[in-house]
Amino acid sequence: MIVLRQIFPQFSCFGSARNEVIVVMIQKVSASLSIFGSTFIIYDIVKKIRNGKKTDPYQRIMVALSFFYFILSFFAFFLGSWVAPKESGWMWAVGNTASCTMQG
Repeated sequence: MIVLRQIFPQFSCFGSARNEVIVVMIQKVSASLSIFGSTFIIYDIVKKIRNGKKTDPYQRIMVALSFFYFILSFFAFFLGSWVAPKESGWMWAVGNTASCTMQG
């Protein structure tokens, strides 16, 4: 039986390539769902405002929270492993030091 570490020696963050694939895919899928949910909340409340309906403070707070959570989900979780420096050994990392610094 061939060990994945022999085929992909660069995957070292979680001990095996299989574990790293699982973690990265869970991160991307959950970020995508979060982005979708935040977008829907923002769209729904902005549609009410454009139609001239009044919004209560709760809805305005939800728009603000959804906006910032959209930003967080996209840059930190969805793009997270892609903007990491290639030398880090992280799966699918294609960034450099500047992109990693930009992300935070």
